[in-house]
Amino acid sequence: MAKRLLVMGAGGHGRAVADLAAECGWTVTGFTDRVPGASILGRDEDLTALAAAGAMDAAVVGVGNAALDRRAALFQLLKTSGIVVATLVHPRAVLSRSCRLGEGVVVFAGGVLGSSVEVGDNAVIYSGVIAEHDCRIGAHAYLSPGVVLCGGVTIEAGGFLGARATVLPNLTVGKEAEVAAGAVVISDVPAGERVMGVPARPRGGRP
Repeated sequence: MAKRLLVMGAGGHGRAVADLAAECGWTVTGFTDRVPGASILGRDEDLTALAAAGAMDAAVVGVGNAALDRRAALFQLLKTSGIVVATLVHPRAVLSRSCRLGEGVVVFAGGVLGSSVEVGDNAVIYSGVIAEHDCRIGAHAYLSPGVVLCGGVTIEAGGFLGARATVLPNLTVGKEAEVAAGAVVISDVPAGERVMGVPARPRGGRP
């Protein structure tokens, strides 16, 4: 019998996570979100009550890049509520035997994680992401479709990389830094910095 999963967030990313969960053999019982709607079992703050009512065996954060600031808080809510946090890896992702994943990580189809890659809690590895040997991806980081991390790259906690961004070997993208879609990072990105372009340069505003 499939285990039951609650997805926190009912937007596009949450629905993508639900589809991924189904591929992994879970039954998605519904979603939590801030507003009522179809398949929404309650608001985020109803989590403890939903668990007590037996609404799920585990839960996962399903909030995407439209609300990155909520991801860490929702993960912490799951932990403090004592709810099991699911880790989801699509059957068509390729992971090295020496790869290590934290709690709540989601890896979509086509993701490739190489030798000794480490992925922190609640990180998102979207479709077609390649992270080569010895990369370190921090908690709550979000790697959009097609991101390429060459060997030895570090993405610190809460880092965001837009679609098809590339980071060259042995560089660091700092805590909560943001790399725009298509950017090529050729030097370290400081914490909180926003960069774009080829090569990537600082910019104002969100990628």
